[in-house]
Amino acid sequence: MPNFFAYLIFFSWPLVVLWLLFRYPTKKAIFVATALAALILPAALGIDLPLLPPLDKNSITGISLIIFLFLLRKKFQFFQPGLFTTVLIAYFIAIFVTNELNASPIITPVNYVQGLTYYDALSDVIRFILYTTPMFLGRYFSTDLNDTAVFFKSLVFMGLIYTLPMLYEVRMSPLLHYYIYGYSPSSFFQQMRDNGFRPLVFLGHGLGLAFWLSICILAAVTLLKNKLRFTIASPKVIVGYLFVVLIFCKTWSALAYAIVGFIAIYKLSPSKQVKWSFLIASLIFIYPMLKTTQLIPEKDIISAIHSYSPDRAQSLEFRLQNENNLLARALEKPFFGWGGWGRSAIYSEYDGKGLSVTDGAWIIQFGLYGWIGYLLYYSILILPLYYAKKTFKYIEKPTDQVYFASLSVILSICIVDSIPNTGMGPIHLFLAGALLGQAEFLKKQNQLLTNEKSKSKIK
Repeated sequence: MPNFFAYLIFFSWPLVVLWLLFRYPTKKAIFVATALAALILPAALGIDLPLLPPLDKNSITGISLIIFLFLLRKKFQFFQPGLFTTVLIAYFIAIFVTNELNASPIITPVNYVQGLTYYDALSDVIRFILYTTPMFLGRYFSTDLNDTAVFFKSLVFMGLIYTLPMLYEVRMSPLLHYYIYGYSPSSFFQQMRDNGFRPLVFLGHGLGLAFWLSICILAAVTLLKNKLRFTIASPKVIVGYLFVVLIFCKTWSALAYAIVGFIAIYKLSPSKQVKWSFLIASLIFIYPMLKTTQLIPEKDIISAIHSYSPDRAQSLEFRLQNENNLLARALEKPFFGWGGWGRSAIYSEYDGKGLSVTDGAWIIQFGLYGWIGYLLYYSILILPLYYAKKTFKYIEKPTDQVYFASLSVILSICIVDSIPNTGMGPIHLFLAGALLGQAEFLKKQNQLLTNEKSKSKIK
């Protein structure tokens, strides 16, 4: 049960957002507000409102930003014209079609799951808009390639500060959230690893915190490559220190992302980074096909991991088995899915209790909205990489190329991580929007130059 302080800081947060908008330039204020909300507000705290989805720390930040930007006359376009908005509208239409096709309740001798209505569809659309608000804001306000340096410096600075409570929890146990806010957002036992603990601080789960720190490392690596020093310590020392803390997080996947991203950013040329990021992320489109045709050697992968860590092999096997069961359920309605209210879950025939555990964002989308919704959802996430690949050639300054390519690498890693985990957080969505906004600006700028050259030739 959240204590008084949890509710106090939660409902006071809009005032902090307003102060940040007065304190910093708009684009930096949006990024800092989005990041700080994720890092310090109580996790898994939701306030039910009529029509709207439950208000949590991310949605209260998004709503506050939209309202205050409007009141401060910093106008912006939520749905700018272009392919991105077209795909987004198609996704919304798919949600309504899904709800229309699932209007009948699911009735069994031991269970009842309600049918869906237009109210549910509208609620799902609003929930998605609130979820992706950081992406919309990043797209509109970040069109300057130099913005990425500001975002990355802020990200690394927050990462350095956040390592202090992280190291405390590694040593003392992950209970800061409980001590400060009066409740634990996730199971204590899930944070136990290798006779120790992995920290969670205020992010709700150790996996999410470790992944966020891996992104901070990639931001630090980018600053190192561009030889940008902004603290007393050298960029090499910062990267090394953050890697050590990430090792203490005891999360293999996050460590693998950081290592692969480090190699890509530091060793590959920016143009190759952008191309490979788009290619790797695009493989998400065929992942369900690979699963259904059993082309992924799951048993071999589990066996290989088992030789290093039986516990992690068992955890992976449990995840994969759940994926397979949920995919079989989803394929009963392959085109538009089952919709919400747990209709795509698996229940016991004896007592009606849920038997499935849903982790990956991909299987959540596939179960909810089928192939159509799945493809449209990931198109929304991958379009920034597509535009980045098309417009990279217009960037002349080497340091800008590095920042632009690093954003592509980070987004690609986020999309890959949505296979085993529940998807992108608000910080990652903002960076994805920044990549999209910068790519679209490069395209418009090139079109203007081309038109001017054409006019001069005619004259």
